[in-house]
Amino acid sequence: MKKFFAVVLVAVMVVSALALTACGGGGGSSQDLSDSKYVGTWKATGVAVENVGEEDFGEDEVFYLNLNGDGTGTLEAEGEDPSNFTWELTSDGFKTKGDVKLTFTDDGDNIKAKLFGIELLFERQ
Repeated sequence: MKKFFAVVLVAVMVVSALALTACGGGGGSSQDLSDSKYVGTWKATGVAVENVGEEDFGEDEVFYLNLNGDGTGTLEAEGEDPSNFTWELTSDGFKTKGDVKLTFTDDGDNIKAKLFGIELLFERQ
């Protein structure tokens, strides 16, 4: 039951974040990020919920994060229109800018974003 609740909660939060990001939009970025190791496409592969543990996403739950060297990016759920945002580097990863502020931290070869106490785990594609 906890696993089901965690997956449903994450799905609702990701859809909400996508909707709010789409509303926030984001103009151009003046930062050149073309040499950043984060530029590229990342796929959300799992979720970690405090006091519940880590779960992998199923095949029907696919989320992609695309980061461009000009500081723009998109977050997309499979079958949905992508949401646009801008991003910038931080001391331990990067963050998005606009109405929805997500902070991503470096986790070796992966990145993770914390949203309402839930971590989304991303791998490079």
